[in-house]
Amino acid sequence: MGCKVEKPYEYGEHTADILIIAYGCTLEESFINSALAVLDVMYYVERVGAKETREIAVEADDMEQLLFRWIDDVLYLFDGEKFAPGRNMELSLVHDGTYKLKAMVHGERYDIERHGFRGTIVKAMTYHEMSIERRGDVWRVQFVVDV
Repeated sequence: MGCKVEKPYEYGEHTADILIIAYGCTLEESFINSALAVLDVMYYVERVGAKETREIAVEADDMEQLLFRWIDDVLYLFDGEKFAPGRNMELSLVHDGTYKLKAMVHGERYDIERHGFRGTIVKAMTYHEMSIERRGDVWRVQFVVDV
């Protein structure tokens, strides 16, 4: 039987910041869902159209560093470029001595009237409580973001 993910992501208990737990049938899907979980804390991702595309390419020594750099670059798109990534993302992962991620992120310029504001700003990605693991057919990615 194939993989079935009950929900793409959820938020866990944490004292001051936000614990994110993302799932996917593939590692790539879990990385995409990780980014969507972070963005959905700040604005309504489902309201974003795919009018523009940004490319993200990161390299790392290990999978945890790759996840950190991926989320950090996604946050920069929103905070630094005022670009609102939407749900439409393509992502590939390669391991050839180093870990490499390449993604095409579709979205549009952030507009508070259209995309809303959920009352939380994610300031930074952290390594706190980070884990990347496969449980049966499902990949589970967990980390904390600083708000």
